Amino acid sequence: MENITYLALTELLISIIIGVTLLYLTFSIINRFIRKKNKIKYSNISFAIFTSSIIFSVGYLLADIKAPILNTLRILKENPDYTGNIYIDGLKYGFLFVIIIIASIYLVNILSFYLFSAMTKTLNEFEEIKNDNIAVAIISSVIILAMTVMLKDSLYFLLESFVPYPDAPSLN
Repeated sequence: MENITYLALTELLISIIIGVTLLYLTFSIINRFIRKKNKIKYSNISFAIFTSSIIFSVGYLLADIKAPILNTLRILKENPDYTGNIYIDGLKYGFLFVIIIIASIYLVNILSFYLFSAMTKTLNEFEEIKNDNIAVAIISSVIILAMTVMLKDSLYFLLESFVPYPDAPSLN
């Protein structure tokens, strides 16, 4: 029972710390570099749709980051040959996973936006969003969400490749 409670509390803490921090940073970056730069009002529905898709993308990609971190902690804790500090090594792996997630989030959102820009060469997307063109906001948002869904499984496969799983015994 104690082990399950420890894992549940660890998972909850990881979710809160990483989730809240990255969602806050995402909104701050969108607010500073897109909304203020393009002088978009908070009441702009198109901007709200666009921003919501990015925030959802971040949350969706973050949703499963706990599994590789918890697998790493469990494997290190159960390894009889492990002599390091589980908290320090857990933080190292956690930071590695977060860096990979952040790079992936950035890549997905930038590539999605450039894909939409390439498809609509005569359109200034941010100008259209500033003018509250809901159609442009919806299409750009769906591209962001579609790219996010397509990337998620590959991203977690990459994260799992860093988990220090023990070697499987061979049947030679």
